Amino acid sequence: MTIKLIASDIDGTFLDDQHEFDRQRFQEQLDEMNHRGIHFVVSSGNQYQHCLRVMDGINGDLTYVVEDGGLVVENDQVLDSSPIEPELWQSVVASMASKLVLANGVIVLSGQKGAYTNVTNSTETWGRTRYFYEMLTHSDRLTDVDDEIYKVDVNWPGVGDVRDKHATLVGEFGDQLAEVMSGYSGIDIIKPHVTKAYGLEQLQRIWNVSMAETMAFGDNQNDAAMLQDAKYGYAMKNAAPEAKAATSFVTPLDNNHSGVLDMIDRVLIDQL
Repeated sequence: MTIKLIASDIDGTFLDDQHEFDRQRFQEQLDEMNHRGIHFVVSSGNQYQHCLRVMDGINGDLTYVVEDGGLVVENDQVLDSSPIEPELWQSVVASMASKLVLANGVIVLSGQKGAYTNVTNSTETWGRTRYFYEMLTHSDRLTDVDDEIYKVDVNWPGVGDVRDKHATLVGEFGDQLAEVMSGYSGIDIIKPHVTKAYGLEQLQRIWNVSMAETMAFGDNQNDAAMLQDAKYGYAMKNAAPEAKAATSFVTPLDNNHSGVLDMIDRVLIDQL
C-alpha cells in the first residue's frame, strides 16, 4: 500500500482517556511523515482552537478538518467553511428547551469567534465543557448569539446512551441538518453535507491525493463517513459500534495504548 494522507480523530482515538499522547514519539513520526511528503490531518468534531491547544508544542506540517468537517484549515488559512443558517441552529436551541426527551441538555454553539453555552461557570459541567472549547462564554439567550455557527454540540452529562435523543433530533430536523453521535454522551449537529470525509475531500483535491492513498482513524459515529470512504479506514479497538460498522479494519491497540501511533509506525516501516 502507498499512503499519502493520514487523518485521525482526537478524543477516544489519538488521545488516551486522560487526553494525553506520547508527544516525543509523535513528533518523531511527524518529522518523518513531513520528510516523506505524507500529510497528517487532525480530523475532529472539536473546535479549531481546541485542536491547536491539543497539538501545542508539536512542530511540523499539520492540517485541520474540524467541526466534523465544517471547517478546513491549513497554515491558519481557512480553505473551506460550512456555517449553519441561523434559523436552523436557533430551531435546535428552541427544541432542546421544549421537548422532554431532550431536557437537561448542555448546549454549546461552536462559532467562528468563540463558543457559547447555556451552562454557567459555577457548575461542575462548566469545567468539562471548558476543556473542549476555547473562548467559552455563558449566554442566557443562546438564540441571540451573533456569530457564524459551524456546529451545535448537545450533550447530557452522566447519560451513557443518547440514541433516543439522537432519534428525536433526526425525526425533527430530517434532512435539514445532520445529527451524529460523537462520544461523551454528545450529539453534533451540522450541515447535511458536512462530514469528516467531506473535509478530507477538500484537501485531497488540493494535494492530488485519492481515498485509495488515505488512512483514517476514528472511534464514533461522526467518524463513520471518513472510515468508510478511506481505503484504509480503521475503527479503534475501543470504538463504538457505529464506527466499527463503517469499516472492516480495526486497530490492534486501543486509544489507551497508542493505537494510532502504532499504526503510523507500521506505515512508515512498510513504506521504507
